[in-house]
Amino acid sequence: MTARRILLLVAAILAEVAATLMLRASVVDPIWIPGVVVFYAIAFFILGLTQRLGMPLGAVYATWSASGVALVAALGVVFFGEHLSIGAIIGIAVIIIGVILVESGSPEESESVEAEVTE
Repeated sequence: MTARRILLLVAAILAEVAATLMLRASVVDPIWIPGVVVFYAIAFFILGLTQRLGMPLGAVYATWSASGVALVAALGVVFFGEHLSIGAIIGIAVIIIGVILVESGSPEESESVEAEVTE
């Protein structure tokens, strides 16, 4: 996986996490709602760019969604005083293990998509 692909995936994850945290904040103050819409749109746009660069869909989606779940759960504790049960912590660990397994079984790059993009 190239640095450009990784940076795009990280950007998509961070945009999705920001949107989700804003969604939680909008429960108290609706001023956050436009940010929710904008950051979810950015997240999906960037996720689409990762696909144009030939990253395997399963690996991208697994990494994006699982990272989002783990970061939102941790940041929910930090910003909103939410608590994680031992079951939730174990669940997050299982998700991370699942992503590692998906990543290890995915081809390094999708050559057919990459060939189409370069044409």
